[in-house]
Amino acid sequence: MARGLMPDAAIGADVMTGFPGETDAEFQESLHFIEEQPFTYLHVFTYSERPGTLAAELGNPVPIAVRRERTHVLREVSKRKNLEFSRRMVGKVLPAVTLEQRGVALTTNFLKVQMARERAPNQMVDLEVGGLSDIGLREHVLLPII
Repeated sequence: MARGLMPDAAIGADVMTGFPGETDAEFQESLHFIEEQPFTYLHVFTYSERPGTLAAELGNPVPIAVRRERTHVLREVSKRKNLEFSRRMVGKVLPAVTLEQRGVALTTNFLKVQMARERAPNQMVDLEVGGLSDIGLREHVLLPII
């Protein structure tokens, strides 16, 4: 559940997995910390060596398979947290900007909404969220379009 004064705010974080020396215990500690935060999305990426950088010379590399597994775990956490956040938006009216992509808007808290009717791009609109869709959310409609 969102905490604080801005429960509808989208809060994201960049997370790197597999930095040299990262232990299983440290990864679990990071995972626990992430689970406890009101993050709505994560940008998860896997550490990769870059020649000439200090990190590449640290030694104690995390095996690539372990890095990838940790990345997978955190991306699944991100999907779940984003879905939980999206579900909390159902029934709310959210400000959004219409996109060039036909029938789609992006809310001020970074959720895509499939609009009930097309609108011109680059317009600020208020959209009542009716439910979830394959792109994120869908706009509420009084009468279903057949």
